[in-house]
Amino acid sequence: MSEGSFEAHDDDHAAHDDGADDRYLVRNPRQIRQLLQALIDQRSLINAHLGGRDQSFPTAILELDEDEDMLLLDGSPSEPANRAAEEAGHLLCFAQLDKVMVRFRLDHLERVGSTHHVAFRVAFPSELVHLQRRELYRLETPITDSPQLLFPINEDRSEALSLRVVDISGGGLAVTVPVDCNVFALQKRYDARLDMPEGGPLQIALIVCNQLAVKLPNGVEMKRVGMRFDSLPRGGDSAIQRYIFRIDRQRSARKNGES
Repeated sequence: MSEGSFEAHDDDHAAHDDGADDRYLVRNPRQIRQLLQALIDQRSLINAHLGGRDQSFPTAILELDEDEDMLLLDGSPSEPANRAAEEAGHLLCFAQLDKVMVRFRLDHLERVGSTHHVAFRVAFPSELVHLQRRELYRLETPITDSPQLLFPINEDRSEALSLRVVDISGGGLAVTVPVDCNVFALQKRYDARLDMPEGGPLQIALIVCNQLAVKLPNGVEMKRVGMRFDSLPRGGDSAIQRYIFRIDRQRSARKNGES
């Protein structure tokens, strides 16, 4: 049971979360090809969101046809997902290179391959967002000492997800959920509760910025949901920074062999 509030709002000003990203927009075709090839080389998982729908599926780029500026995108094991991708008109894709987010849009997918292995042939994106560096230091949280996000999942607030925060900064946080979890929607604003390991709970508002397919060390595929803080209570930023400083200090002490 949860006493926290839950709201989902359309955010007209965040139809694209590009406001802070324009300086990272890549339009040079050669650079776009290099980044697409890097996604292949690093076997990066891509979370593909169907245009205009709160649906997504994990995928990957299989190969590039540089002569025609076309790429081959892996299909989904789910045939309904493949049909929905064909009908959607475009995909909004999120991936990571060296833990830095890459985002691009693919238009007019052409289905190729057999019924046993579906793929999509599609033109290279005309532009791509590559956040070449982090604006804020992000801390990967320790499993045994991490904040928890209490996230109500229905309107009467009788049910809530308790999610471990896997990384956090002064600007936002990330959680992981199963790939078939569709509770979070891109560019929606949610009210939730953030429980810090030390200190009281923080009532916060978050906007979902990206959802990325990730593979855990044990091989299980999950979905990483990145969110930015839309509002923090008084003292909230200080509480987060104190936590980051404490964990960093403990890690430094262990590295240096201190007790």
